Amino acid sequence: MERDRIPQKLKAILAGRLSSETLALALTSDLTPEGLFGCEWLIVTDVCLRVFNLEGGVGAQERLAIQFDALAEVELIALVGCSALELKTNAGVLNAIYFSDAKSAEFHQALYVIEKVRRGEGLTAEDIASPIRRCPKCSRPIPEHYSHCLYCHKRHGTLWRMLKFSKKHLSLLFGIFGLIMLSTVAGLISPQIVKVLIDSVFRADPVGSSVYPLRHWHLPLIGLLFLVYAIQQIFAGLQERVGGVVGFRTVYDLRAAIYSRLQELSMSFFDKHHTGAIMARVNQDTAEVQRLLVDFVPMTLEAICTLIGVGILLFVMSWQLTLFVTIPIVGTMLFLRWVLPMVKSYYRRYFHNRSRLSAFVNDSLSGIRVVKAFGQESREMARFDLRSSSYRDSGIELVRRWSLFHPVMFFMIMCGMITVWLVGGRLVFRNLMSIGAVVAYSQYMMMFYRPVFMLARMSESITSALSAADRVFDIIDTDPDVKEASNSVPLTALHGEIELKHVTFGYDRHKPVLRDISLKIAPQERIGLVGRSGVGKTTFINLVSRLYDVNEGSIEIDGIDVRKIRPSDFRQQIGIVLQNPFLFNGTIYDNIAYAKPEASRESIVRAAMAANAHDFIMSKPDAYDTEVGEGGGHLSQGEKQRISIARGILRSPAILILDEATSSVDLQTETQIFEALNQLMENRTTIAIAHRLSTLRHCHRLVVIEDGRIAEIGTHEALMEKRGKFYQLATAQTDLSKIMDV
Repeated sequence: MERDRIPQKLKAILAGRLSSETLALALTSDLTPEGLFGCEWLIVTDVCLRVFNLEGGVGAQERLAIQFDALAEVELIALVGCSALELKTNAGVLNAIYFSDAKSAEFHQALYVIEKVRRGEGLTAEDIASPIRRCPKCSRPIPEHYSHCLYCHKRHGTLWRMLKFSKKHLSLLFGIFGLIMLSTVAGLISPQIVKVLIDSVFRADPVGSSVYPLRHWHLPLIGLLFLVYAIQQIFAGLQERVGGVVGFRTVYDLRAAIYSRLQELSMSFFDKHHTGAIMARVNQDTAEVQRLLVDFVPMTLEAICTLIGVGILLFVMSWQLTLFVTIPIVGTMLFLRWVLPMVKSYYRRYFHNRSRLSAFVNDSLSGIRVVKAFGQESREMARFDLRSSSYRDSGIELVRRWSLFHPVMFFMIMCGMITVWLVGGRLVFRNLMSIGAVVAYSQYMMMFYRPVFMLARMSESITSALSAADRVFDIIDTDPDVKEASNSVPLTALHGEIELKHVTFGYDRHKPVLRDISLKIAPQERIGLVGRSGVGKTTFINLVSRLYDVNEGSIEIDGIDVRKIRPSDFRQQIGIVLQNPFLFNGTIYDNIAYAKPEASRESIVRAAMAANAHDFIMSKPDAYDTEVGEGGGHLSQGEKQRISIARGILRSPAILILDEATSSVDLQTETQIFEALNQLMENRTTIAIAHRLSTLRHCHRLVVIEDGRIAEIGTHEALMEKRGKFYQLATAQTDLSKIMDV
């Protein structure tokens, strides 16, 4: 894990001691045995575990060395304010090395590696790869929710990617560019008209008489000036209209892309990201991007055209004056280049606090029944205030920073206008420029500074939008853990044979939930999964459903590795009835039809009848058109469960998975549900988890899972006669039922 970072003084010692051993792991801690911050090295070879202390400046001191033959057990234990790697030996128990929470992920990986080495298993590249992703340029850790380094990431790449989303609207983009060009040309004409009016229309002759050289051009030039301003505003209005259309359409495509990616991502992504935070990226962050496309991109094009056109005219009118006025512009650009990286961290904190607030509100509203039931409204308000105040404070800090930078930028810009009158006045006195030319020059300067001024003003919004775009593209760039293989095969029909071969899996690879599971399930066989809470039963069915891919081993369906089956084909053959069924906001009919949208109304009614749901549905005022409410809130738990079963029956899957489908209902409802389940399980391979062990009597075999491993397999009667793990579970449940009856 940290082999490349081993200090030279430790390498010198290891070179001699590892001559007959193979290095498997090298990892630093951040605490000493005394509880102080310090560095110790954990060195693991194929035969021994060693700890070296590098503190004190006298070289690497070997503090501990234990052969694996002398180890009975290795585990991580939580202490007060830190954790430790605990070793159980024949001589007793000792803490080998201490570490803080910051090193927790790395030491969980170390424990995983140590266990594999003790078992004599080979290590893969994934086993020893660091769980903390680091930037290849600056070596800083990359946050879990990002795919790139926040310090080394170049923003111009983000802007270019956003513009690529606009490629399908290329004709409109060319239209915007044309309107900007016309508007810019119209804007460049007006100062020249003003120059003519001052120098040739309103200028008196040298002796002070009232004779004006171009007096008869007075009204036509004023009319021309009016026409130029009108045309400029018409083109600007059309540009704003077309730009808005392009911006909204592009963000529509961007939202579609991010939502499509969310549908493709694996369950592991949603395990790590809060629903509220994801919603903030889909809604709020894309809104920030929309502002960038609607406001900033057209303004940038206009600024480029204006700067080029005005720059040429300024240089032609007076190259001496132009050299002076470019100094404040260069200073402003350099100042922005220095400022913008400084405020990036404040924007990251601002967006992070906004996501935390969205996540909290989503949680609180989803659990509003629990909040009301326990009378915790005031507590929730206090928690809301904590997160909202953090969001507020980060926003205030952001505004404070910009309040320091904005005046400096605007002052530097206005220095250019002062320079015009200072230097331009001296040129007038020396008869190198006319008064009209200076006035026209000052107007061109305003045109030149206006885009610079507005871009400086918008730099806050630009930075905000680019930060939001980074967060959006971070989701789009995320690769699903479960994806279709390049050599995937179509599978139109399944017989239902399932075989797990030495399957090991953990939601965190280095914390296995299931270990070396091997099991073969025949077509149309009914399997019951039994075990205490947390032993891996739900994980087992998650793997069979391919919501996750195994870390080690394989799962085969009809003799084909599930990873090589086209996911869309496999999903069509799987039916799942969950403990807490989820119903979408809509009608009962829509929720049953969700499994097979093209099904006829007759098929949906037959599925409801088979699920013992038809009678209660028809008793509703609107029957199948009854609205179920948010999450099915208008229905009872038993009613929701039977609708879920009807959905499964309509799917007619080859493999059926039941995850404690009756644990939340009363006995009468359970009887009705089981009648429906018997219909559903007919001629299908079934894997069932049940809260009440007695309900698994209909299964052909029961699989007892203990500590992530298969402890027992057999029929209900055989396992009861064996008086092993299953017998203990069944007896404990029977005793509990007697107590509850009393």
